[in-house]
Amino acid sequence: MPLHSFTSDLSHRVLELYSEIDRQTAEFRTATGLHCLPGCGQCCESATPEATVIELLPAAQELFSRREAQQWLERIASIRENERCVFYQPDPLIPGNGRCDLYILRPSVCRLFGFAVIKNKDGNPELMPCRRQKEQIPVLVKKAQEAISRGMAVPSFNYFFLQMVALEPSLGRQRVPINQALQFALERYGLTIQLMKANG
Repeated sequence: MPLHSFTSDLSHRVLELYSEIDRQTAEFRTATGLHCLPGCGQCCESATPEATVIELLPAAQELFSRREAQQWLERIASIRENERCVFYQPDPLIPGNGRCDLYILRPSVCRLFGFAVIKNKDGNPELMPCRRQKEQIPVLVKKAQEAISRGMAVPSFNYFFLQMVALEPSLGRQRVPINQALQFALERYGLTIQLMKANG
């Protein structure tokens, strides 16, 4: 398979995984009432979330289709390594609120955070709510964790990470800061376009 087709196919399969994440998190929200607070962007204020390169391939493909790839690469190059995600636009009037410039193509950590579990030290599923959920809707957080403890189906960070790895281990295994993952994905997608042009 030509490299460009391979990369586009990977992007398509990532989007299929994102659809499954969205389906599972929607079911979990409906069953528990757990939700993000209106306008909240506090999780995007952090510089710590990480993603894999494969997760940002759909975003890279979209930015190339818009002819915006170079400006985003320049934006990443202009900021410090530990800056928050370049797609995040904070609300100028309400601290902690904001929006994502490429929300529909955000990586799995952004889709799952607040609505998925990790395995705790005892091997049991433990919900990872955000700070605002714990502060402002603690009763719903507690009820959701209790339901999980009783066996309720819930999205899993580990499950979807392994699904990404299975798509393409070289691009799905290593987590890096989101901006770095985007840079690598843009470079990877750009390389495929160059090779496609060179091969006629």
